[in-house]
Amino acid sequence: MQVPLSQVDIAGFHSEATRLLGQQVPPESVEWSAAPAQSVDEESLDPGRAAIRNRAARAIIPQSFIRMSELVVLHRDRERFDLLYRSLWRLVYEPELKHDFGDGDLARLRQMAQAVRRDIQKMKTRLAFRPLVLRGGTVSVAWYEPAHFIGETVGAWLANRDPATPWLLLTPDRSMRWDGTRLLSAPAVAPTPQGHVLSDEEWATVLEALPWV
Repeated sequence: MQVPLSQVDIAGFHSEATRLLGQQVPPESVEWSAAPAQSVDEESLDPGRAAIRNRAARAIIPQSFIRMSELVVLHRDRERFDLLYRSLWRLVYEPELKHDFGDGDLARLRQMAQAVRRDIQKMKTRLAFRPLVLRGGTVSVAWYEPAHFIGETVGAWLANRDPATPWLLLTPDRSMRWDGTRLLSAPAVAPTPQGHVLSDEEWATVLEALPWV
């Protein structure tokens, strides 16, 4: 059974996992796939879309697993959804598993969650915006290449931290813009060759290719 999701679709995963559990579909019968962000025009992002709104999902899925899976989904491991569903299946059908701290699947999930947590903190600490003049106006722009799919998470944090300040955040996974009201998404921006520092003119060329400009 094929189950397609977007790259960081935590709510979609929980909804599908709840449905599959209800139908008693075993992990070996499910093939999860996560599509990368498409090269679409400007798209609104819901900063809270990672929240699980499905009450049935909340009733079935342990809260500790929900918190951990919200981080694991952001990991760059291609097998993350398979590992999450297999672990969830086992937690439901093997209740004593939650007390087994030596279990390989759960240990791997904890490691992945910790790696994402560290990456989020690193990005928050190292992210540096610079003012650029573009088409007669000044915009605040930052480039960052995270280890995992954390751009939208950090973008939502930035928007909540300082909602009065607009900015552009460019990453190889997806670009984001905060206009003071909405968090908007656009296609990724490829990294520059290692060691090459973009001039203001080169930055302007990069930005002009985005649908926001």
